[in-house]
Amino acid sequence: MALLVGRGKYLLQEEIGRGISGITYKAINQTNNQVVVIKTFASVSSQEDEASDIRKKFLYEARRLLECSHPNIIPYREFFSEDGVPYIVMNYIPGKTLDKIVLPNSPLPEATAIKYIQQVGNALKVVHDHGFLHRDVKPQNLILCEDTQQVVLIDFGIAREFSRGLVQTHTSLVSDGYAPIEQYLPKAERTQATDIYGLAATLYTLVTAQIPISATLRDHLILNTPQQIRPELSDKISQAIMKGMALELEERPSSVDEWLALLPETSGNGITELPITPEPKMETESIDSNSLVLDSEEMVEVVEQTSVQQPDKQNQLWKIIAIGLLIFLGLDYIILKMSDRFKDAPSQPNVTEQRLL
Repeated sequence: MALLVGRGKYLLQEEIGRGISGITYKAINQTNNQVVVIKTFASVSSQEDEASDIRKKFLYEARRLLECSHPNIIPYREFFSEDGVPYIVMNYIPGKTLDKIVLPNSPLPEATAIKYIQQVGNALKVVHDHGFLHRDVKPQNLILCEDTQQVVLIDFGIAREFSRGLVQTHTSLVSDGYAPIEQYLPKAERTQATDIYGLAATLYTLVTAQIPISATLRDHLILNTPQQIRPELSDKISQAIMKGMALELEERPSSVDEWLALLPETSGNGITELPITPEPKMETESIDSNSLVLDSEEMVEVVEQTSVQQPDKQNQLWKIIAIGLLIFLGLDYIILKMSDRFKDAPSQPNVTEQRLL
């Protein structure tokens, strides 16, 4: 496709994603030829009035989310509305979403998964500090940057404001497996625990390569713990995940910091990379190239020393061998002579026999 938007500023090239609230395109900024990402509204209603209201909320949320600046949140460049359709312009991030890396059967090492989740948790804290809930934390909304190994949180399409202690309306847009039970209810309290459920469920997928069962089914189906799926996982990470995914909102940690504190500590950056066997290094010194040049007399002296030293060592070895052989032959000769002497000697009667005679 090729479509100009933003009064000809952006050229939409191809669709690269479609979520529950919007469509994302790869685009080119015509003014500087930079690659960007543009997300636009995907109507979920056939009623024009309702669709118009959703478009206004979409644009309003975009304005507020411009305030949420963090290295692990996708940078928003600008937003605009054209012909009644809102557009959000964001940086293009080369990389893969975590679901494409992990699913269907490539779980991450525990320490690596924890580090990625800590990055997302830090991003969510900024969102919460600005009075918002993301409400759609899942591996599909986390991009692992190719160059930096940083995870970036994307898709704020169903993000909403929250007020502590108030019962508020939840939209019906949910991601099964990652949405807590309160998101399925028309009215429920909005708290940080909603995003904590999604964060814990995402970690569940990262370390097991499985999508958790939907919260709506957990009243009659048992959710296996991560350790039941992968016994090598630590008790601490398995317990932290299950705590964050508690079905009842009140049983989950009340803040991201509180939940992150339940995770086991990791050493270093915790990120496992492909093992690379380094080639053996040769120790080198800085040598003046002039010192490598020998004049003719020095070369003759080196050759003479080499030719003399080598025969000297060989002569010494042959001398040792010759002396050894002479000693061996000498001892053998003495033994033979003594043996012949005993054979030629006359038989002597013993003392007792002489006395009897």
